[in-house]
Amino acid sequence: MEVAGVLSNQHLQVRLRRLVKKLAVIRARGEIQTRRSCRQRPQRPRWGTKAVVAVLDEQGEPMRAKDIHAAVEVLVGGPVAWSSVKQALCSNVSGPLPRFVRVARGRYVLA
Repeated sequence: MEVAGVLSNQHLQVRLRRLVKKLAVIRARGEIQTRRSCRQRPQRPRWGTKAVVAVLDEQGEPMRAKDIHAAVEVLVGGPVAWSSVKQALCSNVSGPLPRFVRVARGRYVLA
C-alpha cells in the first residue's frame, strides 16, 4: 500500500488516536519516565580537560584513568561519558604543550 492508502485507513486512525490518549494518561500518572541522557546540560568547549586537570591537581599523584573518570563525575555532580574523559586525556598527552604525562599504561599525572 502506498502512504496515501495507509493514511486513509479509518480503522488504523481510530486505533492510533486511542493509543495516543492511553500514552498521555500513562505519562500524566508518571508511569513513563523519559530517558535521561548523559548530557544534562550544554557542554562548553574543553570542559572535560578542565575537569581532568582539576582532579589530577587535587590528587597530586598518578591516577588510573577509571579513577579519574569517577572523580570527574563526582566533581561535575552527574554522569560523564567515559569517552569525554578518554578524549581529554589522550589529546593532551602529546604536542607542543602537553598537560598530562602518561607514566604507565592507563595512569596519568599533570605535566
